[in-house]
Amino acid sequence: MRFVDKKQKLDYLIELINKENTGNADRLKERICVSKPTLKRYLQDLREMGYLISYCNYRKTYYFINRPIQ
Repeated sequence: MRFVDKKQKLDYLIELINKENTGNADRLKERICVSKPTLKRYLQDLREMGYLISYCNYRKTYYFINRPIQ
């Protein structure tokens, strides 16, 4: 799957986190076609937008603790 820009990748990342279907960081970076440092930057960007994101070691997925009010 190819993405045109950062916005599409961030939207897809939000969708995967909403579904709690991200896998670990290595799997997630492959799914959104970015490097690991870029994935960390994207997660930080979402956090700066107000998303509280955590990772569950048991389920091996990122998830939202809260979502900002749109």
